[in-house]
Amino acid sequence: MSGRRTGQVLLMLAGLIAWAVQFTVIYGVTSTLCGRGWADATLFGFGIVPATIVSATLITFAATAVAVIWSIKSHRQNAKRPAATTDGFMSHVAILINGLSLVVILWHGISALILPACA
Repeated sequence: MSGRRTGQVLLMLAGLIAWAVQFTVIYGVTSTLCGRGWADATLFGFGIVPATIVSATLITFAATAVAVIWSIKSHRQNAKRPAATTDGFMSHVAILINGLSLVVILWHGISALILPACA
């Protein structure tokens, strides 16, 4: 696989990778804190579990938003020059996957924030 194609595949999967990181951080930290009995601990006046959920959600949402912008930019560059059918398909899929990942990251972050941490 060429370097350009590898970059296209990574761009297509960027949102899913960000969501997997968010999922792992939220539930990894929450389960560790609940298991240790530190779920009510605070960090700078904020609960550590909600702070982790919000920060993980914002960071992964921002990274995915950058991937969406980059995907749109790549799609516009492909539209200006005669591109292979594969390039057009991959740019469309990158926009769709990363856009959907924005929704999933937000949905997952809100639901993890609403539900009780150690229930």
